[in-house]
Amino acid sequence: MAISEYIITTRPRIKFEPVETLCINVKNVPLTAIIKEGKNENIANDIIKNKPSVVVLTSSIGAVEFFKHYYEYTENPDIIAIGEQTAGEVKKYTGNVSVPTAKNSYGVISLLEKYGNSRIALFRSNESNNIINDWLESHNSNFKEYYIYKVVKLENTHIKELFFNPECKGILLTSSMEARIFYEEIGGIMVNKCIYAIGAVTAETLKNYGYKSCFTGNSNFESIIKYIDNKNCK
Repeated sequence: MAISEYIITTRPRIKFEPVETLCINVKNVPLTAIIKEGKNENIANDIIKNKPSVVVLTSSIGAVEFFKHYYEYTENPDIIAIGEQTAGEVKKYTGNVSVPTAKNSYGVISLLEKYGNSRIALFRSNESNNIINDWLESHNSNFKEYYIYKVVKLENTHIKELFFNPECKGILLTSSMEARIFYEEIGGIMVNKCIYAIGAVTAETLKNYGYKSCFTGNSNFESIIKYIDNKNCK
């Protein structure tokens, strides 16, 4: 029998990969788009000048862009990857990578604590949260931040209509930016459907908007979908 009930996910199209489910459909409705910017000579020259000994990568897209355009200008730095998918991209080029137990910005900070006065470089998007760089600033760390791709809001997604459809059983938000956009698009209405957060930082953002996450994952998209599917099979 065909399944009509669905869960909404908000993964950017470039990052979405279908997950096989048994009891609920997955309807991916991107709220943002990722725009790759290519090589920036100013960034390349700055890397050569600053010679970072630690590189922080907070997304798989950022890792792809870093290795495509900038890795050649570094000198075998220690690399911190925020999660396993990001680390997977790193391992295509080097095994010199660490992944925190908590796969979020706070986990990255726990690994950065041991680097003291090392030269640190963050490679990220224009919409990345400020948790890591705020911590680095508060500890007078020697760091540089490089924006190597953009994340932009998409218009006319019909997210409100799709979310309030009776066949929709909830939504999985996969970034803090998406949480903010979702809140704005539904007009800040309090809801009685489940809102799921991909990780602790997204859950924290939801809390700031007055929403409580029904379940907070460990930044693994597939495992959260499997959890939601299993929940709807009962």
